[in-house]
Amino acid sequence: MNSNELKDMGIVEERAAETTEVAAHVKRAERDLATSRLLLDNNDEEWAFAAAYQVMARSARGLILSEGFRPKSVRGRDPHKIVVTAVGAILGPKHKSMINKFDRMRRKYQNVMEEAGTVISRYEARQALKDAEEFFALAGERIKEKYSQMSFLNGAPQSVSR
Repeated sequence: MNSNELKDMGIVEERAAETTEVAAHVKRAERDLATSRLLLDNNDEEWAFAAAYQVMARSARGLILSEGFRPKSVRGRDPHKIVVTAVGAILGPKHKSMINKFDRMRRKYQNVMEEAGTVISRYEARQALKDAEEFFALAGERIKEKYSQMSFLNGAPQSVSR
């Protein structure tokens, strides 16, 4: 599936991304990553998992925006699923395994948010954090390719003049 197919499906629309918007998603994802680590260290597996999922969701949104698209709200469709589908098309079959992990986390995240009794094991939370770190790095590299003028030094995205 490519970006034209996504537009035909009506789940993304073309939109020139502003560097500040992309940087905001990356910066927030980085903060969520730190939060997930902290929560895992304090034995709060459910929220560590939720924060790890947010790392992936925000990184994905930043990547989609950096590619010149915006996830489109579609009546009756899950907006989180739209982000997973769109980023999967952008990254392509080479990263299918990572997208499958992202999609499984999406479903589990929704259960955690909606069902009070959903239990996340320490192993599952740790694996979610590991996957989030990997996805964050992957999305960050892709974004840097598009925005060579953006510096991610010292953990804070900054615009750099040419």
